[in-house]
Amino acid sequence: MSGGFSAERSQAIRDGLVRLAAARPVRRRRWWRAIGLVALGVVAGAGATGAAFAAGLMPGGPPSSDPSAAASALPSADADGFAAAPAGVEPGTPIVSLLGTPTSTLVTSRTTIDMSKRPDAATHARVTVTCDSAGEVSWGTDPGGNNPTSVCSDTDVQTARGGVWFDFALDAHTDTLYVAPSDGMRATLTTQYLAEVPTRLGVNENGQTYGIDGGPQGTPDLILVGGTNPDGEPVSGYARATDLDAFSPDHAGQPANPDQAVRWQAERDTKYPHGWDIPIFASNGTTVIGTFHIG
Repeated sequence: MSGGFSAERSQAIRDGLVRLAAARPVRRRRWWRAIGLVALGVVAGAGATGAAFAAGLMPGGPPSSDPSAAASALPSADADGFAAAPAGVEPGTPIVSLLGTPTSTLVTSRTTIDMSKRPDAATHARVTVTCDSAGEVSWGTDPGGNNPTSVCSDTDVQTARGGVWFDFALDAHTDTLYVAPSDGMRATLTTQYLAEVPTRLGVNENGQTYGIDGGPQGTPDLILVGGTNPDGEPVSGYARATDLDAFSPDHAGQPANPDQAVRWQAERDTKYPHGWDIPIFASNGTTVIGTFHIG
C-alpha cells in the first residue's frame, strides 16, 4: 500500500517547487527525520514507501495500547502547553493517550464521517485505513480534497498489508472526515481519538537543546538520529543540526545562488561520491558514541 496526496495536489506541489527552485537555492530535504522515528520504534510495519513518509502517513496498524485512558490520567502541561518528557520518552515527542474506544466504518462510496461527538480532551483523531479490495481512497478533514490518498493493490489486500494511519489535528471547526474511494473500492476506516501533550526539548549542561526535530519548539541543536557505533552495531544518538544541514563537509551553509550550487554540487560529487560521516553524540553534545552517514 502506498500513500500520498491527490494527483491535482501533487502537481500543484511540483509546480510550486519548480518556481521555488528557479527563485532561490533549494535546501536538501530533511529525509533523515525518519531515522529518528525508526530509532524510537515509532514507524511500525515493513515496506514503508517514500510517498507514505512524504504525506505524513505511517504504514502498518496503530500501536496497540489500552484505549481506556481518561482525561484525569493525562500528563500535566505548563502554561505554554508543554509537559516535561518523562523517563523513556524522547524530548520533543508528544505523550499520546487514547480516549474512549475506536469505531470502524465500512466505506464503499463517497461519504462523510461525523467526528463531532468526541471526548472533550481529544486533540487528534487517529484514522486507520484498511483496504478490503484493491483501489484508491482519499481520506481526511479537508472538505476541498487536500487529503492523504491510499492506494492498495490486490497483493496488499491478500497479504493484509493494506493499512496506513494518520493523526489529524482537531479544533472547534474540525468535526467531519471526508472519504472518497474509487469506483468499486471497499475500505474500512477506524477512528481512535487521542489526547496529545507535547513535551519540551531537553537542555544539556552546555545549554544545547536536544530531542526530536519537527515539533512545535522547532529544530533542536542536537537531533535524534540512528547510526552505527564503532563496532558497527546500530545506535541512536544525537547529531548536530548544523552537521545535518551542511551542504558538504567543506560548506557548512547552503549555496547563495544557482551558480554556486552547481559548483558546490560538482565539488561534492567529486570529493564525496559515497557521502560522508558525521559524529553522533550522547545528549551532552560532547561524548561521541557513533557516526551517521549522509549521502
